[in-house]
Amino acid sequence: MKGYFKETLGNLGFADVKIYPRSLARLKGMPLPIKRVICGHDSPLQGPAFIDHYHDLFKADAGA
Repeated sequence: MKGYFKETLGNLGFADVKIYPRSLARLKGMPLPIKRVICGHDSPLQGPAFIDHYHDLFKADAGA
């Protein structure tokens, strides 16, 4: 599935920014047959590569 990947994390006002990346890492490590990710904003339907992309955004933000 082709989608538009956001370039920034966006509003994290209600997010637990310490837990979110760990949750994404756990999700990536699970042997789940993920075909679609429903993101909510912008292009809401994404493929499983969105999980890696969002995890990379969190890593880059932590290093900033």
